[in-house]
Amino acid sequence: MRRQIRTLAVIFSVVLNVAFLAGYGYQRWNDRPRFAYEDLDLSGDQRARMEAGRDRFLKALDEIREKIIARHLELMDLIAADPTDRQAMEAKFQEIRSLQQLMQGNVMDHLLEDKQILTPEQRAKFFALLKARIRAQGAPGPPWMPAGSERRR
Repeated sequence: MRRQIRTLAVIFSVVLNVAFLAGYGYQRWNDRPRFAYEDLDLSGDQRARMEAGRDRFLKALDEIREKIIARHLELMDLIAADPTDRQAMEAKFQEIRSLQQLMQGNVMDHLLEDKQILTPEQRAKFFALLKARIRAQGAPGPPWMPAGSERRR
């Protein structure tokens, strides 16, 4: 009898631990940012095409983002230097603008590519999701300043 109770206690403990781990994993999975296309009813082919495009797009964006960060750091060094070289600062700022323009072009091209994969109904929902995210995100700004409504407080 005592052995059966001990066995049941161990089984109960294992089941309870597995349930807690499953709940934790589920919560972590749901907390990850979702790509807008994940909220659409895509066919298998559409999903595969969207994911392939997403992977190419994110790789290109990461490369540009690294360059922008490097140029921002270089610009900070120029601003901090004595004496200040305004021409060098303006040249660095122009490099940053060019990279940001390249990034925006990549975003536009990627969205046009995604648009061709989706049905008209999916497109409407996709772009509505993107617009809602842009509104919720607020205006971009320097990393040391809060964006959007947080700035006004």
